[in-house]
Amino acid sequence: MSFEHRAIDTLINSSFLSAGDGGGGLTYLFKDMANRPKIEAPSDLIEHLNSCNIGAAVVSIMESGHAEWVAQAHEEYPAKILPAMIVDPTKGIDEIRRVRQYAEECGVRCLRIPPFRYTLPPTDRVYWPFYVLAIEMNMAVSMNAGMPGPRRPGWVQNPIHYDEVAFHFPELRLVMTHCGQPWTEEVISTITHWDNVYMSCTAVAPKYWPENFVHFINTRGREKMMFGTEFPTIDWQRGREEVDGLSLRDNVAPLFFSENAKRAFDWDPDLS
Repeated sequence: MSFEHRAIDTLINSSFLSAGDGGGGLTYLFKDMANRPKIEAPSDLIEHLNSCNIGAAVVSIMESGHAEWVAQAHEEYPAKILPAMIVDPTKGIDEIRRVRQYAEECGVRCLRIPPFRYTLPPTDRVYWPFYVLAIEMNMAVSMNAGMPGPRRPGWVQNPIHYDEVAFHFPELRLVMTHCGQPWTEEVISTITHWDNVYMSCTAVAPKYWPENFVHFINTRGREKMMFGTEFPTIDWQRGREEVDGLSLRDNVAPLFFSENAKRAFDWDPDLS
């Protein structure tokens, strides 16, 4: 199946490099994760992306053992792979040093911070040095919003917390991920409230997106909402097919698939 719009995948997890299914405790939700295509070399990743008309992607280093692979992918395809990294804000200054190291050695330009891992809401002061660091280094910060897939307390990922973060850090490009369910109205309100808050529509199959969420993509949220999979969570073919089934408006689809991501990540990728 061919897809009309060339896309940017705004979140891929390097967990596809891990032994086993790389599911991270998500196989109870995504029972077919073991069947995801095998990716060994960066060229394999580019080939799979191209097969679904995806021209570039944000790839998150999920553990230190994956850093070399992601760095190599960025070196081989600097205008197609934007490296991100999982950050543990509870490690303080040592983690800040690691961010600077990965930025230099791996080309990292986005910080991934999943609040469920630390059972601390995004308003907690433990995150604040990393918000400042991201602003100083011109990085986006990508943070989960919504009930986490792993069975951990979900209240820390209520999207309403990002309202206060955006207030204190108006220069921060804040990318919520994972669609925010069950707090869809909070997602809509927070994104509408602030110029610097976006949503990477990852980890929830598009056929399960609520009607008001899709309506928001097509209307007030048209310059804030972005395509993504969080592969291996969502398969690229499925993600593209199901988004096509949502009937995005003609003037919205280019924004959703690529243009909004360019602004959110301050990135001008090669989508050829």
